[in-house]
Amino acid sequence: MKISVLKNVSCLCFLLFPCFAYAHTMVSTMVNWVSGFSHPFQGVDHLLAMVALGWWAAQLRGVYLFLLPLTFLLVMAFGGLLGHFALISVDAEKVILISGIILTILALKKVHFHLFFNLAVVAFFAFFHGYAHGVAISDSAHFLSYSFGLISATVVLHITGIMSALAIDGLLISVRISQV
Repeated sequence: MKISVLKNVSCLCFLLFPCFAYAHTMVSTMVNWVSGFSHPFQGVDHLLAMVALGWWAAQLRGVYLFLLPLTFLLVMAFGGLLGHFALISVDAEKVILISGIILTILALKKVHFHLFFNLAVVAFFAFFHGYAHGVAISDSAHFLSYSFGLISATVVLHITGIMSALAIDGLLISVRISQV
C-alpha cells in the first residue's frame, strides 16, 4: 500500500515539476573529476535512473546483477564519446527523463524479460545518458577527468540501488520468517 502511494506521488512530481529532473543546466561547471562525480547527484533524472537500474538488477539476480550495470557503464561511455565528437545529433534530454520513469517501473514491478531484451533497454537509455554528457562537455579540456568522475558516481548509484534492493529483500524475508 505504501509503495503504491509513493509511486503515484513520484509520478505526479515528475509530471508537475519536470524541471527537477533536468540536471544539464550548468554546462560551464563541467570541468574536472569532482564536477563529473557530483553531476549525477544534482538531478533527479540521474539519481532515479541509476538507483532504479541497480535495484532492478538486484531483483533479477544472477548474471543480471553485473551485466545490467556494466552494460549501462560501457554504453554510456560510448554515447559520451559520440556526443563529445558530435558524430550524430539527437535530443537526449527527453529520453533521459523517460529512462528514470521506465527503469523505476521495471524495478518496482520486478519485470523480467529475456536477457538480451533487458540489455537492449539498458543500452538504449545508457546511450542517451552518455550522449548528453558528451555534448555538454565537448568544449572542455578535461573531458576524460569529468567522464571518469561521472562513471565513478554512476557506479556508486548503481551499488546504492543494488544494496538497497538486497537490504529490503532481506528485511522482507526476515519479516516473513518471523511471522511463520
